[in-house]
Amino acid sequence: MDSIPKGKQIAPFLVFFIIHSMQIGVGALGFQRFIAKTAGYDSWISVLIALAFSHIIMFIIFKIVKLGKGDLIDTHYFVYGKIVGRIFNLLFAIYFIIITVTIVRPYVEILQTWVFLNGSVFWFTLSFLLLAIYIINGGFRTIVGIAFFSVIIPFYLYFIFLFTLPYTDFSDFLPILDHSLQDIFKASLHLSISYLGYETLLIFYPFIQNGMDGKKWAHLGLLFTGFIYLYITILSFSYYSEEQLQHVIWPTLSMWKIVKLSFIWRFEYIGITTWSLVILPNICIALWCASRIIKKTINISQKVSLYIIAPLVLIISLILQTRQQIDQYITWVGNIGIIINYFYIPLLLLLVIIARKVRK
Repeated sequence: MDSIPKGKQIAPFLVFFIIHSMQIGVGALGFQRFIAKTAGYDSWISVLIALAFSHIIMFIIFKIVKLGKGDLIDTHYFVYGKIVGRIFNLLFAIYFIIITVTIVRPYVEILQTWVFLNGSVFWFTLSFLLLAIYIINGGFRTIVGIAFFSVIIPFYLYFIFLFTLPYTDFSDFLPILDHSLQDIFKASLHLSISYLGYETLLIFYPFIQNGMDGKKWAHLGLLFTGFIYLYITILSFSYYSEEQLQHVIWPTLSMWKIVKLSFIWRFEYIGITTWSLVILPNICIALWCASRIIKKTINISQKVSLYIIAPLVLIISLILQTRQQIDQYITWVGNIGIIINYFYIPLLLLLVIIARKVRK
């Protein structure tokens, strides 16, 4: 494992903000539509199940970094050797690149649909990438600072959802367990896509002071994310009917439309622009992970690898033009994320244990 100077490391409590900021993104604006189709008013149970699974995977991740060689890159070398390890590392670099596209492209689509009707995908995406590159070049601590403020500053938006209370009907949640357990688990699998992002800990773990001290803060970050998703789910399903949720593309944004204040008439514009602060650290962390993996695998500077990755993100974003293409891409990447988190990471822990015994 690399020896990171203390001046470049972060306090363990900041892991809370990294994990939470990576999980709350564009998905929080439209996840209700996918789970409503499967579990209906029992979707709040799916939120809790997905949260439980994410805690299990987080426990496994900390086991990997403890028993392995620290971060994912060196763990791959430890398990597979140099040649095969490089291949797996580059596959994960590609994974974080395509994750970056799933963050920036849907948000640009929201900007085009709700705020700037004639906005350019090229210029919006380029602006986000240039800003992200500037932040990443400031070092990992700068990225963490952005993640910290991305949790604190937009937090007022969660109180705005309370404007829906006069129009809600919580009796819709009765009777409980109106859907089969199979449908509820299927919805939790759909929701697991929104929980993705905590696997970045496998990359930034060496930057945590007294690494294992960040364990409780990582789990608290997951717990807070679960609370936010549960909060939005309960208010959404009590405000919309089950049929409405299956057809509204961005239910969270539509809830902001009912807010009417004497000095603000279209509050959703405020909410969407504020949400850019939530999106920014998502982009920065994903790009940083991809560029760091390439740096340690191919032995080039992280700045150079960043200048290689950013144009790839821009090109893929330009290819995705229609709503159907974006939806299919997000679903495809989400399925890859589920395979990595729920199948490969537990398998990697098993391989680390076997490798340790064999080497002994």
